[in-house]
Amino acid sequence: MVGLVTTPTCLYAAVLAVALVPAVAGCAGQGSVEEGSASRAALAFLAEAGSRPSDACGLLAPETLGELEDAEGPCPRSLPQQHLPEAATVRRVEVYGKDAIVHLDGDTVFLARFDEGWRVTAAGCTADGDRYDCAVKGG
Repeated sequence: MVGLVTTPTCLYAAVLAVALVPAVAGCAGQGSVEEGSASRAALAFLAEAGSRPSDACGLLAPETLGELEDAEGPCPRSLPQQHLPEAATVRRVEVYGKDAIVHLDGDTVFLARFDEGWRVTAAGCTADGDRYDCAVKGG
């Protein structure tokens, strides 16, 4: 018959294992929450860029908004002229702390997390080797 060994070392190991499981489990979903939030922000931006550009402009990071307006004029007028693709399917999301890359069908969108949520730092991006060329981007 095999019995339960309750030496201090085994008891300590068992308590430690039980204590660590909730801590590790609490961290497991964090990436998927941020990935989902970043994906929703990218999709909302692209959906609104052509139909409701004023709303889409509100989803741009401040530096990106400034760059667009400096180069092209007021955002609600100039954003539709950037001919951003209407991407509907998220293929992959990469979150790196406060930055994210959302790869969609026909577009790649870069985002940064601000106090008010994810904001687009670049959109209309296509890969060019190890770099991206973007229609809308910050400085």
